[in-house]
Amino acid sequence: MKIAVVRGKHLNKYEMQFYEPLAKKHQLVGFGSLRCFHDKFAFPVVKLPSPMDLPEFPFKMPILNRLFIDAQYLFGLEEKLKGFDIAHSAETYMHFTRQCLNAKKKGYVKKVVATVFENIPFANEGIWGRKRFKQRAIKELDHIIAISERSKEVLVLEGYEPKKITVINQHVDTSVFRPKKVSSIKYQVLRKINILFVGRLELYKGVYEVIFAAKKLLADPELKDYDLTFTLVGDGTEKAKLLELEERMEITKRVVHKTVSYNKMPEEYQKADIFTAPSRATRHWQEQFSTVLLEAQASGLAIVTTRSGAIEENVGEAALLVQPADFYSLALGIKKLILDPELRMKLAQKARERVVKYFDISLGAKKLLEVYQKVL
Repeated sequence: MKIAVVRGKHLNKYEMQFYEPLAKKHQLVGFGSLRCFHDKFAFPVVKLPSPMDLPEFPFKMPILNRLFIDAQYLFGLEEKLKGFDIAHSAETYMHFTRQCLNAKKKGYVKKVVATVFENIPFANEGIWGRKRFKQRAIKELDHIIAISERSKEVLVLEGYEPKKITVINQHVDTSVFRPKKVSSIKYQVLRKINILFVGRLELYKGVYEVIFAAKKLLADPELKDYDLTFTLVGDGTEKAKLLELEERMEITKRVVHKTVSYNKMPEEYQKADIFTAPSRATRHWQEQFSTVLLEAQASGLAIVTTRSGAIEENVGEAALLVQPADFYSLALGIKKLILDPELRMKLAQKARERVVKYFDISLGAKKLLEVYQKVL
C-alpha cells in the first residue's frame, strides 16, 4: 500500500512512532509543513508551505483561522497525493482533511481516513466554515480512527456512523521507554526522590497544581528526611509566571526546569521516581489521551494523575487518580507514594505491564494495518 500520513505542522514523533513499523512493508510518506514538529522518521517526509509556518505575531492563530477557516492548510497538497491508496489526515475540521477529500474527489487518492483526538461534542465550530468542514467529513470520510472511547462517543453524537469508527489509542515504543534497573531493596530505602512533570507549561496541564503541591510537600514535617526535587520538562506561555511564583514561595532550588529533545526523553523518565500529569479540563479542552502518561508507564514509574478526559482509559488501575485543579489532592497523592515504597513499586510494575500488554507500537501498527486493509 501507498499511504500518505498528513499532519502539517503537527507531524511529530510521539504519534508517528507506531506508524513506523508499517514502513517496513508498505510505502509511507509523511506530509508536514515547512516547520513541522519533527521530520526524521523511518519513512520520508514531504514538506509543504503552510500558514502555520509564519513567525509568531499578536493574535496569530485567531487571525489565521478566520482567514483560512483552519490554518492547517498545506499549499500543493492535493497534487502531491496523486497515486496514493490512502490519505490519512487528522481531525474532521482541519483544512488538510478537506484537501484530502478534494484529492479523492479528483481521483488522485483512493480513500481518506482521519484520526480524531477531539473529545468534546461539537467543539471547534465557533469559526465560520468549520461546521461545514465537519459536516462534509461525515459524508465523505471512508473511515475514522478515534483516539479513545470518549472520542468515539463524541463522533457518534455528531452524526458519524459507529460502523465507520475504530478506536485506536496512542501507542509507545516500549523498547525505547523502559524502566531503570533498580533493586527492590534500594527502592524501599530511597530518600532522594525526583518527581517529574512532562508537558506544555500551560494552565490546562495542571502546572500550577504541580508547584503549589511542591511547596506543600517541601514544607511537610513528615517529609523532612526526604530530599525532594521537582523536575518540569517542557515550555509554554506560563513559564515566566511559574518562575516568579517559585521564587516567591522560595522553592527555586528544589524545582528544575528543562527543555529536552525527544530522543533524550527516555533518560529523563529513568532519572525520575514519581511521575505526575495533573491535567484539568477547560471549556474548550480536556486531556485527549496523553502520550506522556504512556511513556511514564513504559518507563516503570509510579504515577499520580487526575480524573480528566481520557486519562482513566489510559492508565486504568496503574496510577493514583486525584481530583483535577486541586493542588491539595495532588500533594496528598504524591506524599502517599513517597511514604509507601511498596505501593510505589507495585504501581510502577503494574504500569509497565499495562503498557506492554495494551499500548506497544507493534500492537498499534497492527490495528492501523487492519483499518487500511478494511478500507481498501
